[in-house]
Amino acid sequence: MYTVESKSMLARLMASENITVEHRSEAKTAKFDLKNRRLICPLWKDMSGDLYDLLMGHEISHALNTPLDGWHDSIVYAGGEVKASPQSRKSFRHFLNVIEDARIEKLVKRLYPGLRGPMARGYKDLMARDFFGLHGRSKFNDLYLIDKLNLSAKVGTLLNIKFTAKEQPFYEAMLALETWDDVVALTKKLYAYSKAEQKAGEEEKKKQVKEEKKKQQEERKKEKEAEKEAEQEEGGDEEGEDSEDAEGDEEEERDSEG
Repeated sequence: MYTVESKSMLARLMASENITVEHRSEAKTAKFDLKNRRLICPLWKDMSGDLYDLLMGHEISHALNTPLDGWHDSIVYAGGEVKASPQSRKSFRHFLNVIEDARIEKLVKRLYPGLRGPMARGYKDLMARDFFGLHGRSKFNDLYLIDKLNLSAKVGTLLNIKFTAKEQPFYEAMLALETWDDVVALTKKLYAYSKAEQKAGEEEKKKQVKEEKKKQQEERKKEKEAEKEAEQEEGGDEEGEDSEDAEGDEEEERDSEG
């Protein structure tokens, strides 16, 4: 059984500095404030020691390996844009965080091999809690590449994620990351690829909507034609009945004259 105090002390020792460690019951996940050197860890219900070690180990590696200046500059000039919009910065930050997460987890497990088991079990715990929002999903290969990379790096052994021939180089490059410059370079390539991927996806959706609309129009046209034919057939039947009635009347008149 662990105590919050003992884990906080361990976090400072592993980070090799007197970082501030805070535990918050309202926190949705753990995070590390690079500027103020503050580690925030959530206090969830039935939180196992393995899950705690996963969250702390992950954030400690940010403390050890993620540079504040590099992080800030990369966000400001998102994807190489000199005047990146707030939305571009937000999107690029997400991509950068996913790729950096893969690197820092590899580095912390290399530095502290004893974390390998707890982190693996901790991710199983997160999956059981549906932390990644995958409940009800059985297929993962139709996700965007950035999401496939994120899941593969964190819980890849628990999911059957496959990459296309175009995606595979990004996956291999992610596994080979060593330096912060590697992270920035890969993120820029991935960001550009994903923007094109998203654009293609949006165009495909528009195409599908257009085809569905055309299909519905054709179905409505067929329905109207069928209704028109039915009305014409009914009209023909009524004319036939009137003709028969007229002939019957003529015969009755001839009989009466005779």
